[in-house]
Amino acid sequence: MYKYLLLLFLLSGTFIGKAQNRSNLTGKVVDSLSAAPVELATVAVLNPKDTLSSLISYTLSDKNGVFTLHNLPSGISLKVLITFVGYMPYRKTLTLVKGVNVDLGKIVLNPRQLKEIAITGERVPIVIRKDTIEFNAEAFKTRPNAVVEELLKKLPGVEVDNKGTITVNGKSVSKIMIDGKEFFANDPKIATKNLDASLIDKVQVYDDRENDPDHLIEDSKVDKIINLKFKKALKKSIFGKVYAGAGTQGRFEAGGLYNIFRDTLQISLIGVGNNLNKTGFSREDLYEAGGFNRSGDNVLNQGTTFGGSSYGGIQSVATGGFNINNDYGKKLKLNLVYFYSRTQTINNNQSNNQQFFPKDTLTTQSVYSSKATDNKHNLSFSLKWQADTATQIKYNPLLSISNSQTTGNSIADRNSYLIPRISHNTNVSDYESNSVQFQHSFSYYRRLKKKFESITITHNLNINPGVTNNHYGNDLISFTPTQPSDSLTRYAQRNSKNTTASLNVSYRYPFTKKLIADIGVSGNYSQQGGNLFTYDFNPASNQYSIYIDSLSTDATRYQKTEGIRPGFTYNITKKTSLIVGLTAQWQQIKNQFNKNISDLDQNYLFFLPSVQLRTGDISLGYDVSVSQPSISDLQPIKLVSSSLYTFTGNPDLKPTRRNNFNANYYKYNPESRVNLRFNISGTIEQNSIYRQRTISTLGAQTSRPINRDGQYNMYAGAGYGKSFKKNHELTFSTSGGFYGNMNHRFFQLNADEGYQTNYYLGLYQNFSLNWNDKLELEPSYSISRNITQYTRVNYSGLSYTTHSIDSRLTAHLPQKIDLEGSYNYTYNPLVSDGFQRSINLVSMTVARQLLKKDRGEIKLSCYDIFNQNVNAYRYANENSITDSQSQILKRYFLLTLQFKFNKTITK
Repeated sequence: MYKYLLLLFLLSGTFIGKAQNRSNLTGKVVDSLSAAPVELATVAVLNPKDTLSSLISYTLSDKNGVFTLHNLPSGISLKVLITFVGYMPYRKTLTLVKGVNVDLGKIVLNPRQLKEIAITGERVPIVIRKDTIEFNAEAFKTRPNAVVEELLKKLPGVEVDNKGTITVNGKSVSKIMIDGKEFFANDPKIATKNLDASLIDKVQVYDDRENDPDHLIEDSKVDKIINLKFKKALKKSIFGKVYAGAGTQGRFEAGGLYNIFRDTLQISLIGVGNNLNKTGFSREDLYEAGGFNRSGDNVLNQGTTFGGSSYGGIQSVATGGFNINNDYGKKLKLNLVYFYSRTQTINNNQSNNQQFFPKDTLTTQSVYSSKATDNKHNLSFSLKWQADTATQIKYNPLLSISNSQTTGNSIADRNSYLIPRISHNTNVSDYESNSVQFQHSFSYYRRLKKKFESITITHNLNINPGVTNNHYGNDLISFTPTQPSDSLTRYAQRNSKNTTASLNVSYRYPFTKKLIADIGVSGNYSQQGGNLFTYDFNPASNQYSIYIDSLSTDATRYQKTEGIRPGFTYNITKKTSLIVGLTAQWQQIKNQFNKNISDLDQNYLFFLPSVQLRTGDISLGYDVSVSQPSISDLQPIKLVSSSLYTFTGNPDLKPTRRNNFNANYYKYNPESRVNLRFNISGTIEQNSIYRQRTISTLGAQTSRPINRDGQYNMYAGAGYGKSFKKNHELTFSTSGGFYGNMNHRFFQLNADEGYQTNYYLGLYQNFSLNWNDKLELEPSYSISRNITQYTRVNYSGLSYTTHSIDSRLTAHLPQKIDLEGSYNYTYNPLVSDGFQRSINLVSMTVARQLLKKDRGEIKLSCYDIFNQNVNAYRYANENSITDSQSQILKRYFLLTLQFKFNKTITK
């Protein structure tokens, strides 16, 4: 640890020393006619020796018109460019002296005159208009054939990590728009990894306030939107790419992206097929070659896991769809997206569970294998109508049809110290699920006459019926006289019917400039539940015809909720606001169980306060929320699924009340390119719902939900980011931070009652180095500490530390050869015996550009060169320890061919 601290200290000292050899520039921007200060003028320092005058640094003038730029390079010619909408630009060329601060004094901007001749040939690299930052793409040179992701990495304040995640000034990017239009359900990676940087004219960055027109969400919690404005010639064009690859171990991939742009009409087609655990459409670069990108239900969202800690399994994917955008005049915008996905996952898992008792330890060794096939159709539609400057209407329907089929089998053996062999259990299942989901959302927003006066109406509807059919069999062979052997073959059909609907109306009215009142009323309706019919197999008729009433249920919850929320916003100063509110919520619930069981009617009246203080870059908040127990937990019945598992419902469960608090700090300095962020949040619960469990020394379990106070969760995290530009050829950035999470919860196991507390602490540091677009190096290091502790019981805890080093290298060599390499080292001290604790995951890709304008590419990739990738982990829970390992993607070679095309439409 001391070595790491010493290294960070030396690096910091180096940067401080460098800063002392640089200079500062200051000045004041004023209007030529009134001499009034000009606030938010853009002050940019450029390198005039570059053909396109590349950006060195920039800042904004404050409310007094004053600006300061720190750590500017000395001894070279610099061009100062000051711009503001409606004014003629100011230009000045100078050379700074090392360590000497320069004051430009008053800088007078002249308003533009009508019919004034504009000077052409100069491209301003950055323009700021209110809350929008606009970068001129030509001022940030990229290599030939580069994708949008590489362009974004060059923009001040924009960071793209090695997983493709984008942040701007430390804030997450929620959407990538194309000419102001949605692109494939706003999955940023589809655009950034597939569109060429040469297509882009400007990059606009602004706050994601689409669903927050009154700016009710504090700035620190608002994500960013990036809008890519295409060059004028591309407004009418056909462009895209296709690729295909094959490799060892039967690995393959293929895909294509086809785009037609005609003025306001955009049509995009997409298709992907592979067995590399990749469910999103992204450029097959090195880091994704091994199947790091995985997703769940939504094929457009990509998560990431690292070697040695992935979820395991081998996925084969076939997916495709289309995206259509069109504008009808300036007021109406339409977006239509269809996506189909077929994902097949093969999984093999082994686990070893040790359940500790005062005088014995029950050990369960199990092996599980499954094959799951998921088919899903998604059709979504978006309509935006800007009736006038004060009125906006949105309507978004979605239709989803899905089918899932899973076959699986498992074998479990139980033993203990006292009984060498307890039981042998075999389970097989054949599961099929069909569901249809329709949902829509509607919103109406109207800005009224007075400033800050507005009315908002929103409506949401979700209808989701489904049917599941499950054939399963279980054979239990017992080797003890106190537990009988058991064999069953059953069929269960579940029909679910879930519907939710809501209507909300809110009105804001300013009494004064400082005091704003708002009132909201809401109505919600939900129907949740369904029935379950279970049958035993009848050998006489060779059918599942023996109805099991004790394992069949029919329960539905009908809930109405009305609420009224008065609130006030008091602007103490220009930067400080106090927001308070109190929601009165009335819930009427009917739990219908059928089966000759009386209905359970419930009525609740809740008062839920909220308060928030915003001051500058800091926000503090507190609110209260409630949630009802599930109807399955409320059923007053006992379900005995086998001789090993019994569940009993509890109709006396109470709602859970949560007290939530948070504190946030966010600061970005565009001049120094530093962002700082800190947040802490927590929840204290009343009447939390737990599982009261018993486990016999033979492995038989019972479970019953109960209420108990004492659960709380806390999270704290801090981070920073800093980018440097040493000269025209070398750029460097760094980011890092720490995080901590604590979960404290009650448990009851047999005769023991206590609390289990889990701590998860982490520290990370990332670096990024780019030399003249020829060499990119992105190393990172992280360390985490996982601790499990028990109180009020004599249980043994668990604690361990894991380390991870990750590095990615990209080199653009002569002869149009690209080399990419990645190295991931993971050390996990707690894995099962016989498994390696350290993993060295090394991968490499060599690619060469081909054909005219480098439109072709041939690539050879090798994932996991040393064949060391494993997936093993350990976790503790309620006096038990589980070790698990899963099948995972390992070494393979892959040869891929890719072709890009681009054609301008002249008609």
